[in-house]
Amino acid sequence: MKAVVYTEYAPDDNFAKILKVQDIDEPKPKADEVVFKVKVAALNYNDIWGMRGQPVPVPLPHVSGSDAAGDVIAVGDDVKNIKVGDRVVSHSNMSCRVCKACTDGREFDCVNRIIWGFQTGPTWGAFQEVTHLPEVNISKIPENVSYDEAAAASMTLLTSWHMLVGRAKIKPGQTVLIMGGGSGVGSFGIQIAKLYNCDVIATASPDKLDKCLELGADFAVDHRKEDWHKEVRAITKELAKKKGEVPGV
Repeated sequence: MKAVVYTEYAPDDNFAKILKVQDIDEPKPKADEVVFKVKVAALNYNDIWGMRGQPVPVPLPHVSGSDAAGDVIAVGDDVKNIKVGDRVVSHSNMSCRVCKACTDGREFDCVNRIIWGFQTGPTWGAFQEVTHLPEVNISKIPENVSYDEAAAASMTLLTSWHMLVGRAKIKPGQTVLIMGGGSGVGSFGIQIAKLYNCDVIATASPDKLDKCLELGADFAVDHRKEDWHKEVRAITKELAKKKGEVPGV
């Protein structure tokens, strides 16, 4: 099968020089694994980190890609909830599932956690015709969600949810500042904060401000302005007054 492979790093960011379409072996499922034909693979900034070899050197030869959606073509003997023909999407957070953090339900805090398609390998990621993952790293795609939408949400949605709901524990009525609201993580952050009925201030570059408002942000601030933080502070003070709170200094 075909895959996009690189065998060296490109610290000068000349990625076209190192990326090659090559033939690699098609995977066969281990007992707990699901093999699926990749219909869509989304791009992620860790793909750039991988090709640079910084800040984490990735295994070589390497196939990048941490966000994939497709159709199941084979399952291992121990797989219980996924079957051939299912539409699935990857969950790239690979944790040990036995440490205290994992057994407490905090797999993102696992000390042995690695990201599939970034720290895995050699030649194991989303940018190949057929790929494989443990069943615990696979989710079925709802009927009303496309392959494109599922792959785009794979890592960014979970990252936003973990930060806002898991760690920050946002509550209705709070004011939430989303830095980089035009990014993948930021765009989901806006929507999650509005789902929790928060007042949302998003920062972005000028060409993405309207998109932030379209996604639900109550205010959009150009973070390329030198005094963007003053605008954010003015908004938060005004919101505090409306809520009957004492504004910060």
